[in-house]
Amino acid sequence: MDLDGTLLDSRASISSLNHYVLQSALDQGVGLIIATGRRFSSALPYAREFRGNVTVVANNGQVLRSSPDGERISETYISEKATFAVLSLGKKKGYSPLLHVDRFEEGIDILIESPITDEKYHNYSGGDIARTQVVSDLPEHSSDRVLVVCYLSLIKEELIQLEKELLSLPESSEYRTVITKIPGVSYCLEVLEKGVSKWTAIQSYLKVSGLDEAGVISFGDELNDREMLFSSGYGFAMKNAVQSLKEGASYITKYSNNEDGIAMTLLELSVLSFR
Repeated sequence: MDLDGTLLDSRASISSLNHYVLQSALDQGVGLIIATGRRFSSALPYAREFRGNVTVVANNGQVLRSSPDGERISETYISEKATFAVLSLGKKKGYSPLLHVDRFEEGIDILIESPITDEKYHNYSGGDIARTQVVSDLPEHSSDRVLVVCYLSLIKEELIQLEKELLSLPESSEYRTVITKIPGVSYCLEVLEKGVSKWTAIQSYLKVSGLDEAGVISFGDELNDREMLFSSGYGFAMKNAVQSLKEGASYITKYSNNEDGIAMTLLELSVLSFR
């Protein structure tokens, strides 16, 4: 399940009912995967709200780790060549990119060229400067285990235009893009390794665990959940999901993320047994 707009309510919290039902699922041997566009360190506290082992797909599939120990299961990085091209074009167009890197054990997740508290980042980190590092020139760090290149804007159309230009670069054969809206922040254009998504990371988990794709029930609300929802045995777009996702989804929840949508759906499906 996705986090923002799906598992989390509008206060960025896991409701009591969602927690109870999902904890019951864990206790009964059902695997729980949090699949998010967030970095691992941002998703980990939510995973640790549950007793037992929870798998976390972070950075839209670029990293797969376990909770509570944080052990890495798999990772995929954007090539140095592609990263350099994406950063160079974005900076040329006047954007201030954020570079997500896989340096969790070192306490570093994001590289930037000015403090994360700068207004141009639209409160991206909630004012938290921990796990960010200011560098003089981002393109010089193109080989630094790059997971995602991120661009922010309050105007979606600006990012759509930037996306078109990024996809016209010769290096675009190596990456894909996705535009989402971060609640309370801004629109976000992310550049990721081509062929990598939340679903490909989930497939890695299934392979290691010896499980079948048909047994996966997934929940999401944004376009970065598309592959996950469309490939799962049961893929549910949330009631509050963006329209384009709901139009292609096989199932839509009757309830939103503020109405315990995940818990209510699992209960209605009789996935769990209660005595």
